[in-house]
Amino acid sequence: MDRLTSKYEEADIVQPGGCPIPEALKPCMQTFFIKNNQVRLRVMLARTSSESTRGSVIFSPGRTEFIEKYFETAADFIERGFNVLIVDPRGQGLSDRLLDDKLKSHVELFEDYVDDLTHVVKELLPLLPRPHVLMGHSMGGTIVLQTILRGDLKPEAVICSAPMLGLYDLDTSIMKLAIKGLSALGLKTKILPLQGQRNGLPVSFNINKLTSDKDRYRHWAAYFQTSPRLRVGRPTYGWIVQALKAMTWVNSNASQLKIPCLIVAAGADPIVDPASNENFASISRSTYKVIPGALHELLLERDVYRDQFLEVFDTFLKNINI
Repeated sequence: MDRLTSKYEEADIVQPGGCPIPEALKPCMQTFFIKNNQVRLRVMLARTSSESTRGSVIFSPGRTEFIEKYFETAADFIERGFNVLIVDPRGQGLSDRLLDDKLKSHVELFEDYVDDLTHVVKELLPLLPRPHVLMGHSMGGTIVLQTILRGDLKPEAVICSAPMLGLYDLDTSIMKLAIKGLSALGLKTKILPLQGQRNGLPVSFNINKLTSDKDRYRHWAAYFQTSPRLRVGRPTYGWIVQALKAMTWVNSNASQLKIPCLIVAAGADPIVDPASNENFASISRSTYKVIPGALHELLLERDVYRDQFLEVFDTFLKNINI
């Protein structure tokens, strides 16, 4: 911890089986807690050793995700000359859990995620040189788009990987009414049935919907298998209500997006409908790319897909002079 971060409480890094931290990341990263009101948020800040820092990538993960899952990706950004900030969303990773049952995936208001991200960025502004690239995967994509459209943060660009803008099965009129009604009847902290991850443990690789890369999947799964405090299970009715509300709001305000934006969809995504990504990109006049054949986790996918994402990432930033 240096002088600028020494006021914060240090936070653990989880390394199942002694899993190594990428060499490009290890010497330049710190993990610590920042409080937003009474909620402790674990953050990772990694600073490039380059004297001419290219800017800062501020990353918001998806539901159930945690900082360590993105070590490989953070190292990619460091090697490209960016400082990197990642925040464990409230209710997951090593950030504070919100319910007595710590496995439940829950949030009172989706705007709480937005407020948390905004608070952390503003706390660490002296360590985040511009230009800022606000980036999110899945749920994190919804969070960063809502943050920008609300005017809470003003980055120079935004990049979203399979942003949660339309969910298969849940984002239908009948399901919306049913879930909203059950939540209003006092079930908002009850878990949604018929979902995987009953105990916060990953399903077997053969039936997973996230990636076709067996090694990356097993590496990710090891965190949940060996570290119970990282586990997150099924979403509550309340979480689903808030997620649907946030998606509707972001989609309805797409035309108000005024900064360069890249939306990258996973062509074989079984969780987020790629058509919802394309529709948002069209209305917001964003750059839209699809990676054919890729499952939901583009940054956890096989190199044949993941490398395409990084190529699109590089080209987009080059085209807007970042």
